Amino acid sequence: MLKVGVIGLGTVSPIHLHSINHSPYARLVAVCDIKEDKAREKCQQTHCDVTPSYSDYKEMIDKEDLDVVHICLPHYLHAEVSKYALDKGLNVFCEKPVDISYAKTKELYDHYKKYKGKQKLGICFQNRYNNSVVKLKELLEKNKEEVFAVKGLVTWFRDMSYYNEEPWRGRLKEAGAGVIINQAIHTLDLMGYVTGKDWKSLNARMSKLMNTEIEVEDTANAFIKYEDGVNGLFIATNAYSITDSIELQVISKNEKYTIKENRLFDRKLNMLAEDEKSSQTKDYYGAGHEKLINKFYKAIIDDTDDYCDLSDALQTMELIQAIINSSNGKREITKEDILND
Repeated sequence: MLKVGVIGLGTVSPIHLHSINHSPYARLVAVCDIKEDKAREKCQQTHCDVTPSYSDYKEMIDKEDLDVVHICLPHYLHAEVSKYALDKGLNVFCEKPVDISYAKTKELYDHYKKYKGKQKLGICFQNRYNNSVVKLKELLEKNKEEVFAVKGLVTWFRDMSYYNEEPWRGRLKEAGAGVIINQAIHTLDLMGYVTGKDWKSLNARMSKLMNTEIEVEDTANAFIKYEDGVNGLFIATNAYSITDSIELQVISKNEKYTIKENRLFDRKLNMLAEDEKSSQTKDYYGAGHEKLINKFYKAIIDDTDDYCDLSDALQTMELIQAIINSSNGKREITKEDILND
């Protein structure tokens, strides 16, 4: 069995701990957080029987005989810690986003290329494994549907208590951005993933509608041009009154597919798929973590590429950077602008 360590025991860590604890391929060996009481609390919360607890990730990696580390740290630490783990011969499973910018992502990717083939670096885009998403992608590919539009809509609620709880979330240097990188990143990822289209250019605007005290945006919208004439509309906000269901819609020449309330519908509102529920996580996290994590472990054991690799996250990080640059410069940004910057 794979020996696993978890670095960072914040809000998202319980679903990682639970997934490791229930995996047939792995066992939890050690945990690490700068607040040692948090490590004990999260392990108790998820019924993990683990004794070694560290406050320094380098010490944990150097002392423990690990195969994999999960990185559940604030965004700005992802690439730094991933590089250290790779250099020590470990496989890495990293929470989204890859880091705070496309430049940091590309830097990590270039570092990772030295190890690719021997080690694996997975990114946590668990919503790719929701039943509704799997079915939608399968239908579009099987029927070779000619897609011409895709829409992503995220209307969530995050007031100042959310940012006060973990102040890094509201700071540009540590979070990279707001709603587009912390909440709606999954929707941006799925827009390209289900259609199978790469983006070409976009025009976007970011703003602060409710949480004006923070440095990052709480609202963003973008018009995205994808390959083959596919147009995308992306709207996201943390300024709604509740954390509502995400909507993902794809329109083709023959059909309209909509994912809403964790279900996939066709034009006539026939339900085609429904997502599983998990009692171990928040509804809006989805139930895909265990599937995604076990796929990653299985890929390590069998030495396959059947998992969400760092290279699969590049397009989404490009989009996030393009939204930031477009809003700051109030102009259209092309893919070439991002790759050549």
